[in-house]
Amino acid sequence: MKLTGHILKTVILNRGPMKIAEITTYKEGGAYTHAIELVKGLKSDTLIVTGNTKKTGYQHENGYNYYHVPRLKSLWEIFFVNTPGSYKELEELFLKEKIDIVHFHSPLFTFIHGFLKKNKFPTIMTCHYLLEIKANDLTANIYKQFIKKVTKYIGKKVDKIICVNEDYIPIFEKWKIPNEKLVFIPNGVDIKRFSPGKSKINERFKNKKIILYFGRLHYQKNVELLVRSFSLIKDKIKDVKLIIVGTGNQYNKLKRMTDNNQDIVMTGFVSDKELVKYMRAADVVVFPSRGENASFTIMEAMACGLPVVSSDVGNAKKILGDDRGILMKDYTEKEIADICIRVISDEKLKKKIGMDARDYVVKNHSWDKISKQTEELYKRILEGKEKYST
Repeated sequence: MKLTGHILKTVILNRGPMKIAEITTYKEGGAYTHAIELVKGLKSDTLIVTGNTKKTGYQHENGYNYYHVPRLKSLWEIFFVNTPGSYKELEELFLKEKIDIVHFHSPLFTFIHGFLKKNKFPTIMTCHYLLEIKANDLTANIYKQFIKKVTKYIGKKVDKIICVNEDYIPIFEKWKIPNEKLVFIPNGVDIKRFSPGKSKINERFKNKKIILYFGRLHYQKNVELLVRSFSLIKDKIKDVKLIIVGTGNQYNKLKRMTDNNQDIVMTGFVSDKELVKYMRAADVVVFPSRGENASFTIMEAMACGLPVVSSDVGNAKKILGDDRGILMKDYTEKEIADICIRVISDEKLKKKIGMDARDYVVKNHSWDKISKQTEELYKRILEGKEKYST
């Protein structure tokens, strides 16, 4: 039965909570963080679908309902090859679960192509992927052309594309994606969990100054540049530690680079609770990434009241603007060293940057606000869908 206008709206409002399928990674990367934090604030009934692990089928964990589609292979820890025909499995799953809207977080999985080709559901993509990377011209151009092709294809198949970085909208418009399909809803941050406070980590490291990196250890993140800069920092500040929190396919390489330096600590994976302790102990956080979209790690550090040093990638210029952080220009070891030395040596400057950073994310990026905006978008899409039926 097809419904329109006032009757359609009445059915939507009276049928109980919407049922949403959120397709994302499982416990990996910013897309997963976004999806989980979004789900926490939604009043809708949600099923989280993943495709980056060996898990299969239904799972209930920590209050969330998952459905896992197994992967056969991982490519660069970014794209995942799934079992043949898994898009059909998803279609049957969504029909069985009476899913109202499918919301996927970047085209990370091979089953997305098959699903979109014969899509029967109102569908949204949140774009978490990068449009540009800092690499040699040939590599950067090949990457951008690939992303352009993928995005144009998706733009024809989905109802809306959510851009977490507002700067992507005019680029997508140049790629002939209609403006009415593009929506800006930024990433959020848990401002209660990520907040300033005391930490016993300071005692563990005998109250030395701490430079921190946290996140994935991947080529994109360019952590080796920070490691190489540390000897220059030590020349000026003796009581300083570099702490690298996280894991990834460059962990062993970085471990070899730092093994002989007692002042560089690599923690590997830590819990979210432990991560906040490291953040609260830090004097400055450095993210020398080759490419980002809308970085969670930057906002989490800002929420903890920390001065952030970042590459000028993604939306870093916007969120760190007005002296809420410091952008790199030259991408050299000396530049990172000079900035860190200046911030660590000037307590007044360090506190001012951190306070302004915290104020900004509290006002603009709380997850309560982001979840409400997204749920309103779901409702508008359903209200405009004639194919919606009871």
